[in-house]
Amino acid sequence: MKKAVKYLVMGAFVFGLTTPVMAQDYNSVIGEVSKALKEDPQAVGAAKQLVKDYMKEFKKDPAAMVALGNAYLASKNFNKAVECADLAIKKNKTFGDAYVLKGDVEALKDDGGQAAMWYQQAMNLDPKNPHGYMSYANVYRKRSPQEAENALNQLRKNVPDYPIDTETAHIFYTSGNYEKAMEYFNKANIRDMAESRLGEYALTALSVNDFKKGLEVAKSAASRFPENAAFTRLAMINGVLGKDYADGIAFAEKLINGNYEKNSGDYNYYGRALAGAGQHEKAIEMFNKSFSMDNTDFKNLQSISESYSALGNTDKALEYSIMYLDKNPDAKPSEFNKLANIYIEKVKAGEEADANWEKAMGVYDNLMAKHPHTVNFVKFQKGHQAYICEKDDVAITYLTSLIDELKNKENLTEEEKNYLLSSCSEVGYIYWSSKSDLETATPFYQKVLELDPTNKLAKRALGLDEPAAETTTE
Repeated sequence: MKKAVKYLVMGAFVFGLTTPVMAQDYNSVIGEVSKALKEDPQAVGAAKQLVKDYMKEFKKDPAAMVALGNAYLASKNFNKAVECADLAIKKNKTFGDAYVLKGDVEALKDDGGQAAMWYQQAMNLDPKNPHGYMSYANVYRKRSPQEAENALNQLRKNVPDYPIDTETAHIFYTSGNYEKAMEYFNKANIRDMAESRLGEYALTALSVNDFKKGLEVAKSAASRFPENAAFTRLAMINGVLGKDYADGIAFAEKLINGNYEKNSGDYNYYGRALAGAGQHEKAIEMFNKSFSMDNTDFKNLQSISESYSALGNTDKALEYSIMYLDKNPDAKPSEFNKLANIYIEKVKAGEEADANWEKAMGVYDNLMAKHPHTVNFVKFQKGHQAYICEKDDVAITYLTSLIDELKNKENLTEEEKNYLLSSCSEVGYIYWSSKSDLETATPFYQKVLELDPTNKLAKRALGLDEPAAETTTE
């Protein structure tokens, strides 16, 4: 499933920094400086004194200069970022992170060639520093995958303890290449992954529809970081989508009953887990709760309808299905068809057959009014439902109208071909079997054979059955 789960937001695992500026460790103050530079990138206002004090304390520390350079880079002050990198190199010519910073400046200026040159410098001068290799591979991941792979292999050789597979997966994850990200995440050691990388792994599994792996990763992460609601939520979602409803329910209840902020999606997935496990009455309760929190999430209404249908309460199922179609401007033709089928089932059961037939046809009319491009779908469904309900003349009316529309059309789509094939087959059968009129049935079955030369029913109707092989005994 490559589409994102809309309501799911992984938290940014960032902590505030409040230590006084004149602390001995630059890591304790760079956060304040970075925040100030976001508001004042040129450091001419509020950030000016913070930067001045920082420089006074840490100017001789190459790592501190790179950290300041990255703060400038985040504020798109490229000149100052380069100045900081140069100061770091002046103090230590083999400090790879300074060259990586210069490469990052070029990358943000969209000059991949220059960026790669600086990353190459970092690799050559500081071969035990993984940042140069990873940045170089990131530049080449699309332009030259082989070049990127060579850099990563060199990193594996020079820094064997570096979590290369996890970080390579991160590169592909951030670029939206979830298939490749999944490939590398699966190679990595999940027990060594940081909290943020576990989140990316679980989201990647969800994106590529590997719900079993997504559940496994999310469960592991939830046990390590129980305070992080995102992992509990991901375990619930992967459980539901992977039809592991027991786990889906367990993590949904942990989320709903825990000290977490809840949203409508949480209750919707809880309802889906319960419905999957056959607990429809409680599922309806959760879907209603979800809809009360977000009355634009119309899928809850359809889910309520389906649960009522599973409970055998057809009237309630119809009520919510109608409500869903009326409210949802994006309802699909298949969903209109689902409502029509509820009425058709009543017709087949002999329950107010005429009234329910008209209601079913009205559903299709509403569909065509909302979505005029579904006219062929509507004609076929009306005719097909009439055929099923043994309303032969009604079926002939709708199906022959569709046949006339499609039979001489060139370059039929697969959908149109299926409509034409099924319509001719059903009309042919009505004339041949119900009306005992093979002459009228013949052209319809001939069209069936034109579309499907192996169709056994058409061959039998036209007398083209292959004779059974004779058996002889000696």
